Amino acid sequence: MTRAILGGLFLPLLLSALTPAGAFAAPAPVELDAPKKPEARSYAAEILVLYATNEKKGIDPRIGEMPELKSPPFSSYDSYTLLDKVRQPLVKNAPKQLKLPNGRVLETKLLEAMPNDQVRISASINQPEGGEFLPLLEVKAKLGQSFIVAGQSYKNGILVLVIRVVR
Repeated sequence: MTRAILGGLFLPLLLSALTPAGAFAAPAPVELDAPKKPEARSYAAEILVLYATNEKKGIDPRIGEMPELKSPPFSSYDSYTLLDKVRQPLVKNAPKQLKLPNGRVLETKLLEAMPNDQVRISASINQPEGGEFLPLLEVKAKLGQSFIVAGQSYKNGILVLVIRVVR
């Protein structure tokens, strides 16, 4: 036997030998290498609804710093306007819906909370009649990381949805 095992067996025997006559001292249960339950963490999806056009207006300052908009394929539009900013709680297997300006509906859902502040979420976009525009997109993202869903026609441009996982 190794020293750790001997020490583990010897200590309860020593404790029971030192108790007064007739008294019973049960050793406290010890769990070695017991898996710890993950802490309950709450997450939310911060959704920016942007309107992309080529109207030579630049990037709306309310959007903040977003280098992706200055690189292809997003740089093919020279103007971005913030239409809406929404925060929705992400609860496992409880989809949240957001009606978009073009009448379609964005649905987001937390699929799994993973270690190191990573999550797996799904997003889909449905048309008003119930058909799917974007059937299902599954993304693994870290806290604070954004992903972009773009391409839905709107007026003279497109909608760009920036989805970021936050606390």
